[in-house]
Amino acid sequence: MARTQPLWKCDSQAARLAELTARTEEVKESPLRRDVRSLGIILGRVIKEQRGEKQFQTVEQLRELLIKHRQQKKNPGTGPVPIGSTRQLIEQMSLADAYYTTKAFSIYFELTNLAETNHRRRRRHAAQADPERPPLPGSLIGTLRRLRNAGVNEGTALECLRQVRVIPVFTAHPTEVARRTVLSARRRIAQQLALLDYLPLSDAEAGKREQIIAAEISILWQTDEVRQRQQTVADEIKMGLDYYLISILDTQGR
Repeated sequence: MARTQPLWKCDSQAARLAELTARTEEVKESPLRRDVRSLGIILGRVIKEQRGEKQFQTVEQLRELLIKHRQQKKNPGTGPVPIGSTRQLIEQMSLADAYYTTKAFSIYFELTNLAETNHRRRRRHAAQADPERPPLPGSLIGTLRRLRNAGVNEGTALECLRQVRVIPVFTAHPTEVARRTVLSARRRIAQQLALLDYLPLSDAEAGKREQIIAAEISILWQTDEVRQRQQTVADEIKMGLDYYLISILDTQGR
């Protein structure tokens, strides 16, 4: 079998850097479109591998019908709304096909959310690297500038800071619906997406990251979304400790 080019192949390091630092809407959104497109392609490969070509075609047909439906709602009069064909396709599905079709869309939206989160991180880094771009209003530098512009001097600001008292509070939270296996796979995919922004990016590195992401998407596909048993207190403790390790302890180590 001929080897395909990596989905995140970087033909021009300079062009990729320009994307990361761009201000124009079209250019700065291109990394997000590439991530979403590439993640969707990998998911399609996983569906073919796990469920076969027929399941993949069912998902693709439904996806295309829903896209047409959305486009025609935005632009009435462009043609018949294909909602009838969509319903017919769904009604003809077996229970297993309906389950795996739903699973495919669920994973796709999870991957899209990961790509969008990574893109927000990417744009924050780009803003921090641009000396001509004003700081974000909610950032520390942005807040300090607002204080200065409001006439607050250094002495007043320091006196206010001395009165601030920060006390970490750990409160009970609603039970997490997603399983720890799913959450861990999502985090690992997010880590790989972030690493794909590191330049220069070689073909070998891009291919390696793609393989890891494909393996993690396979884990998502093979993992049941719903637990087979009710969570115990020990399960809740493990879930809480996971958050501490990836937030508080990790932050202190940086």
